[in-house]
Amino acid sequence: MRNLVTGATGFIGSHIAERLIKEGEEVIALVRKTSNTGFLSGIGAKFMYGDINDLESVKRAMQGIDIVYHSAGLADEWISPKEAYRVNVEGTGNLLDAAREAKVKRFVFISSLAVLGMRDHHGTPADAPYHKTGDSYIDTKIDSEQLVMDYYKKYGLPVTVVRPGFVFGPRDNKLIPRLSDRLRKKQFMFVGSGKNKINAVYIENLTDAIISAGRSENAVGQKCNVTNDSGMTLEALVLNIVDIWKFDTPRKHIPKFMAYLVCNILTGLAKLTKAKEPPYITKTRIKFLSLNLDFDIDKTKNDLGYNPRVSIEEGLRRTKGWMEKNAGRTVRH
Repeated sequence: MRNLVTGATGFIGSHIAERLIKEGEEVIALVRKTSNTGFLSGIGAKFMYGDINDLESVKRAMQGIDIVYHSAGLADEWISPKEAYRVNVEGTGNLLDAAREAKVKRFVFISSLAVLGMRDHHGTPADAPYHKTGDSYIDTKIDSEQLVMDYYKKYGLPVTVVRPGFVFGPRDNKLIPRLSDRLRKKQFMFVGSGKNKINAVYIENLTDAIISAGRSENAVGQKCNVTNDSGMTLEALVLNIVDIWKFDTPRKHIPKFMAYLVCNILTGLAKLTKAKEPPYITKTRIKFLSLNLDFDIDKTKNDLGYNPRVSIEEGLRRTKGWMEKNAGRTVRH
């Protein structure tokens, strides 16, 4: 199989490419000429230079492709609605047009559980309604998903949507590195009780689901929630990190209303001063720290044969090992 992977220089995309190559498949990565392709070159990926917002380069990259894994996109907390729409929605539209023209066998779109709303979840299924929040990333992911499903319904393009929760593991420089850094510096505080469930998923488990989505006939036209299905609370996650990293246990708690109050003030000031970086507390971070994020993945298990084989605890140990080996290095996404 010839596979086109977008976002292959990033966290999730690099793992998709690596897994496919290990299984003996051909991987073509759509990358910019300025991208850091050292890792991909080392594992034997091939390159097509272009950009998802350049339709002609997308069409060239799509020639002879069997399966598309689309993981590229803007996922930052601090992006403008216009830029988020240009990359996440219009870029996805270009890929869909080219994939339809090239008659690909499957188009796998990597989305996010965030499309189901920034609220408490208690076993929320994959067919639950979308919930826009005004967040540029979340809202454009919803628009992108709807566009992907439109191509399935209108044109018969064989698509599958994969929605991970908070992804962690080797080559990520966000979730666990940031959380462990706060714990090391004794700057971490629980928002609320810490008893809220988390929707974390270890990268190898997510990659299992993504690759299955590209191969399973049951997955065509489906939207699949993906978590580690652990039932783990934020408190348990933090205590696992504390135990594995040998940090002091955090004891401080801040009420939710106070966290949101501080967040709104800092966000307002950041926008007023046109800050280039998000404030210390954002709604996305409060979501992870305080909301109950429990999603039903039974459909994913049935459609994809998904069974998370690496526990969160083992995933944390592997992540720590990678962080220690790569201390001081900058991971480019």
